[in-house]
Amino acid sequence: MKLINTIEISPLQYSKEDFELPEISDYPDPDDWFTKWEEAVSKLNFNFTTIEKGSCLVDIETIDDDNLQMILEVKLEDMDWNDPEVSDYVLAFDGGIALKINDKIPVHPNCCTDLSDIVNWRNIFTNPSSKWMQIWIGHPWVYSKRENGKVSFSEHTESEIEDFENIKIILEVDEAELRTELEKMMEQQINFKNRITAILKKKKIKNAEEISSLLAGVSGLRI
Repeated sequence: MKLINTIEISPLQYSKEDFELPEISDYPDPDDWFTKWEEAVSKLNFNFTTIEKGSCLVDIETIDDDNLQMILEVKLEDMDWNDPEVSDYVLAFDGGIALKINDKIPVHPNCCTDLSDIVNWRNIFTNPSSKWMQIWIGHPWVYSKRENGKVSFSEHTESEIEDFENIKIILEVDEAELRTELEKMMEQQINFKNRITAILKKKKIKNAEEISSLLAGVSGLRI
């Protein structure tokens, strides 16, 4: 079992030419779509791949500094750096933590989640044992609980816990192993933040430390 820290990347955003990516509707088979997606991305000179076929999630550890700079330039291109309140408009990268086990990824970020949602994973270990709690991974989300040294994860749902009957467990992992993996994820995000800071400082952007903390989802995060 391992956790993966991801951000969502749509390659089309970073093309400076007219460019088309394959539509999922045109390639209903995930393998076919992924092959076409890789062909398209290879023309954009990216040197990273998604965490699984049919996904736009990329492991932050696989993004080199050149590509990170390109990604930052696009994300921040409409910012008014003379605005003293510019940091109020900076949002963390879309994405979050994915859980991989037996070469499959049963839990991964969905719509409306970002790197700052690592706090929801940390809450697994502060929640009273044997009580189900929501892990916000976007729509749909999952619930988890700790019991007898194991952490259980529910099937995906959009139901609140009081309405979620007959909860089905889709996987169980060792609690200590999950804790160790989560500590790695926090360290990775701090390192990601430091890499962003270095790039922003080279560009002489004010409040580089604050902005990079927001982008990396670690504002207020303590290891």
